[in-house]
Amino acid sequence: MNRRELLTQLALAAGGTLVSAVAEAALRGAALHVPPAQSALQPLERELVRQLAELILPRTDTPGAIDAGVPAFIDQIVSNWYSPQEREIFREGLASLDVFCRQAWSRPFTECDPEQQTKALSAAEDSSRGYEETSGRRIRDVPDEQSPFFYKLKLLTVLGYYTSEVGSTQELSYDPVPGKYDGDLDFETVGRQWSW
Repeated sequence: MNRRELLTQLALAAGGTLVSAVAEAALRGAALHVPPAQSALQPLERELVRQLAELILPRTDTPGAIDAGVPAFIDQIVSNWYSPQEREIFREGLASLDVFCRQAWSRPFTECDPEQQTKALSAAEDSSRGYEETSGRRIRDVPDEQSPFFYKLKLLTVLGYYTSEVGSTQELSYDPVPGKYDGDLDFETVGRQWSW
């Protein structure tokens, strides 16, 4: 037996042990403990993100951002995908909203009423109005790390919402197979074949 075969058999044995442990736990009805991803946001910042996402996409006759799991999505992206510079801009933006509310109404953002929160969010939007993304950018391009907080927040909220199951099936018109299939079409009525 060579080294490659030995490693393959060891990997299969280890995988089988893991699979059998998972199956055994499932049969016993035990929940597997999966540690949550490490969050770069503090608990108060996560609450702020939750309230901000719902302000941007509130629940109406369709589910809101919280229903779609957008706050957790934003936390994941900021914690695990953002560069340190982007993360710092995002966290400073959250702090600036809190400072704005404390100066205007002597209380933190999370304790303000929805009208005050909307005014604070509008101020953040106004401060980012001068930002223009580089023209000609494509979706696969490296994102602009210098984009302002409000731009990042709105982008993550909309992206998280419309890529969630709730957003894509209940808010958008969902058509899993667009178009109509007609398997018995008379060739003479169309005159040529379709190509893809």
